[in-house]
Amino acid sequence: MKKIGNILFKLKHLLFPSQIIAGLEIKDAALRFVQFQDDGSFKKESIPLEPGIIQDGRISDRGRFIKSLGQLRGQFTSVKEKIPVIALIPSANVYVKVFSLPPLTGEKVKEAAQLNLESISPIEFKNAYADWQPVGGQEKDGKVELLGAFAGKDVVDSYIQALEFAGFLPVAIEFSSLAIARLAKQYASVVNFDKPHVAVHLSSDGIDFMIFCSGNLYFDYFVPWKLIQEDSKSAREILFKDFNDTIVREIRKVVIFYGSRWGGRLDSLILITQALQPEITKLIKENFEFEVTELKLFGFPELDPVWFAAAGGAVRGRLPRSKDNFISLTALGTEDIYLQSEIIFFIKMWRNAVLTVLVFLFFMFVGMDSFLARTSNGLAGQLQSVLAVPGGAEVVKLREQAENFNQLVNKALIAKERSPSFIQIFSKIDALLSPGITLDRLSIIAGDFSVFLVGSARDEKAALDFKNRLLAAGYKGVNLPLSDLEAKLDGTVSFSLTFSL
Repeated sequence: MKKIGNILFKLKHLLFPSQIIAGLEIKDAALRFVQFQDDGSFKKESIPLEPGIIQDGRISDRGRFIKSLGQLRGQFTSVKEKIPVIALIPSANVYVKVFSLPPLTGEKVKEAAQLNLESISPIEFKNAYADWQPVGGQEKDGKVELLGAFAGKDVVDSYIQALEFAGFLPVAIEFSSLAIARLAKQYASVVNFDKPHVAVHLSSDGIDFMIFCSGNLYFDYFVPWKLIQEDSKSAREILFKDFNDTIVREIRKVVIFYGSRWGGRLDSLILITQALQPEITKLIKENFEFEVTELKLFGFPELDPVWFAAAGGAVRGRLPRSKDNFISLTALGTEDIYLQSEIIFFIKMWRNAVLTVLVFLFFMFVGMDSFLARTSNGLAGQLQSVLAVPGGAEVVKLREQAENFNQLVNKALIAKERSPSFIQIFSKIDALLSPGITLDRLSIIAGDFSVFLVGSARDEKAALDFKNRLLAAGYKGVNLPLSDLEAKLDGTVSFSLTFSL
């Protein structure tokens, strides 16, 4: 059954192909691209960004940024169609906040969520892209908790325009912590999501403090390296003491929030870092009484944490668009643009397939014509060589006579097949003869298939009985003229009779 399922899956993708949506993470120091393959593995590419291209999460040098995107695209594919991606913009541009709603259904949920987003927006709402998604938890009074996210339109639009110019199609815009939460929920091998979890993610942009509730992102607080650098009062580097103090101070804030929201004591923390894993683990254990665990992925144990965010975007890309209810910080109509891209991709794919088949048939016909022409010329050359030898003309003449004879034989066989079987006719007539009837002559006229009989009967009554038996057998037009009945010297009677087959 599994083999049949794989065949049907491949047949579906052959008849109704669709583009695979990848995850593209944009950081101050690098671009990372991750795409799932048909066998479930990841295909990943990255390219470093030169200093000054992106600063504080914003595009500072658009020309060099687009050039870097083009280089990344060139490493992955050479096709001209736009590559659909879930784009992850720097977390410094995103504001996250949880809010709650009373139990509602249908459009009322969307309307209430929209009103709440407008009221809690940290920036002027008309200048922001905002969206929400369910958290998964539920308060004691029955209210439903939602996660709201906000980003400035100018920042998001600058990324979308650059991506489209470089040959990418942004299907959704999200941020790193949202993608990491999704990846952890689906692939984490040692995390029990029945209870909330605190996670700390250290990247090239800064430190992300997150809380996962029911496997979804519930809380996100981002501290860029710039703030730590300012605390260090250093223009070039961050003092290790200030780095440690920042981690301890911010984790303490998250622990206090955790206790006030869920009660109880935090007993574990998930650490996601690209470097200094032992040092940071030791620091946390010295200041807090909980275990520090790494985020290990089931099926991808060797995937480096630097790829987690982009991989989380790729996980979202595998979802059907109708089931993607995650936050997307874009204008309305992004999914419509993706749908149009899918239609264009489908048309181009089948157009290329049809053209390929037509070109193949054209060259096949040209090849067959060339082959037959060469064969004909070769046979003509052989004929000329036969004519050139002594007695060759006589051989050719005999061959022509043999061909004519074979044609006549074939015509005779065809005529035989199409002619009626007279043996059956004679047998049927013979079966109708009584002991007192003998036939002297039988003639069949081929044109109208009429039969003329001349025979002898012991008396006139026997001749008339023979006529009646022909009628009873189904023969038409049976005619026995009485004037043709003549008595013979031996006492018998001669007669003549006609009928149609």
